[in-house]
Amino acid sequence: MKFAYIFLAVAVLLAPAGWYGAQWLFWQGRSLSDNPDMIAMQERLNKLVLDLNDLQLVVEQLSSTGVSNNTDTITYSENAPVNNQSVDYTQIISLAGRRDVNEGLTNSSSSYLLGLFGKPREDLTQDCQPMTNPVLKDLIVTEDVGPIRVTMLRPAILSLKQIFNNIQQRQPDLYARISTAGSLCVRLIRGSTTSISNHAFGLAVDLNIDGQLDVLGDAQTQLGLSILADYFRAEGWYWGAGFGREDSMHFQVSREKIETWRRLGQIPGGVE
Repeated sequence: MKFAYIFLAVAVLLAPAGWYGAQWLFWQGRSLSDNPDMIAMQERLNKLVLDLNDLQLVVEQLSSTGVSNNTDTITYSENAPVNNQSVDYTQIISLAGRRDVNEGLTNSSSSYLLGLFGKPREDLTQDCQPMTNPVLKDLIVTEDVGPIRVTMLRPAILSLKQIFNNIQQRQPDLYARISTAGSLCVRLIRGSTTSISNHAFGLAVDLNIDGQLDVLGDAQTQLGLSILADYFRAEGWYWGAGFGREDSMHFQVSREKIETWRRLGQIPGGVE
């Protein structure tokens, strides 16, 4: 019966999600100003995605604890957080199909960001240095975004606050265990002599659970990071688990999100 209720809830959520999704596809490629309701519609669709992710987590937790399909019932409310403090969010899990974790989103590459902003500074090395690009420098702020304090571009700060607010409402136990390994860091990508890190533009943040860093390039991740990835993807952030060299503690703003900020006038439109 427990799973029957869950599947019924999924069906109820999928009905409006399908309608909103059809409307979203209809308005793709058009200016948001053509329909003032489009922004609210997109936010509603993002919320439905988060609700479905929460239901998926409930199913996984029931399966992992060996709950039988008996006459007990389970209730679900969109305002009720999935809160299970017995979950070990630092446990390591495999990343099967990790190349598909960012489906629908595009990596904001170094060349793309250079075309928008220019170099964050002229003499880039493997070490963090101060930002000198005046366009970016004027947009950089340092604020608390919930469980962590970061230095990033202003629109990225606002987006992170929304992400962590969603996590706090639905996963308060996980929210309380989130740590950061850094945000703004004006440098080249580790091991590269030419490619600039997204951290250098104030558009990326590294996260971990309980201060335990995830191992780079092992095609595995912490359970908590895999759950966080759903919330970030719904807000238009790209997960480093899908990189050629897996980097699952890394979250960066997608190209689609940046283009939305450009249309809304929240960031400059590009350099000559």
